[in-house]
Amino acid sequence: MLSRVADHLYWMSRYIERAENIARLMQVSVELLLDSVAFGSQKADEYWTPVLAATAMEGAFRLLHPDPKPGDISHFLTLDERNPDSILSCVREARENARTVRDQISDEMWTELNALYLLVSSPTGVELLERSPQSFFEKIIHSSLQFDGITSATLSRTEGWNFLQLGRFLERADKTSRFLDIKTQTLSDSDHAVDSLQWGTILRACSAYAPYRRVHGGEVTLEKILDLLLFSVEFPRSVRFCVRMADEMLHAISETQTGRYSNPCEKLTGALLAKLSFASPAEALNIGLHQYIDELQVALNEAGQAVFETYVYIPQEYTKSLPATFVFDPLGTQQQQQQQQ
Repeated sequence: MLSRVADHLYWMSRYIERAENIARLMQVSVELLLDSVAFGSQKADEYWTPVLAATAMEGAFRLLHPDPKPGDISHFLTLDERNPDSILSCVREARENARTVRDQISDEMWTELNALYLLVSSPTGVELLERSPQSFFEKIIHSSLQFDGITSATLSRTEGWNFLQLGRFLERADKTSRFLDIKTQTLSDSDHAVDSLQWGTILRACSAYAPYRRVHGGEVTLEKILDLLLFSVEFPRSVRFCVRMADEMLHAISETQTGRYSNPCEKLTGALLAKLSFASPAEALNIGLHQYIDELQVALNEAGQAVFETYVYIPQEYTKSLPATFVFDPLGTQQQQQQQQ
């Protein structure tokens, strides 16, 4: 498979997953904010700061909105074209990547993704967001889940499938950790009832509330939440599960035996998987949950960079040796912009 095709499939998947998780993030943020205001524990403006910090968007937001007004943060995260990680920007980039590799995806995949783009970029979508934000976010989430199901049912299990799944699971692992990070940055001296309510909201945003109750019962505790969202080998949105799947996709691409590595990205995901496999909630809390999550996010970013350098980037020394009549631009504008995300 051409490196540019693999790159487009990889980023198409990452952008769709990112849009879904931003929608989930907005859902949990709105519910946590309402809970905080209801209990009189926090003002709206004070609450959104850790949300922006956990998603690494605070600097960009403050630059664009030095004197923010009510509603600016919501718009920045959903429909602001100047924000490369807003829902609109992610869906647009996913569609552009899909358009470039139309011959590599099914017609049904294109139809679903194009319909999602038409929704979020239309006046109807803006009106729905203003009228019923939760309904807007639900449509984003459901469309992403439908796209995933359509992909599973219509796409051949080739290298393209492996790169698509690799992007999805790396992005999902990163965003699951950020859900936890939002709550760690809002921990306070609030009573147990408030904390339980807020953690329950985060579980629902990760589609993890029912799985949590099946495994741990009705009592919500931090250690049990970490056991599910960070270290579970079965729950498909846990960080450990996603890293294991990403590691499997990398080995399927290189055809390297599991347990060995043939390139830096396999080494990095294997090391991260081993770290998660032999860690525990108590260890994460002992280190400090925010610090532990930061280290996870750094490792995931390094793995993503290694994927680019292994399968997309072509050293300048090699391109100089190519025949003059051969025109190839592996570091075109789009790849550079995507990698910066």
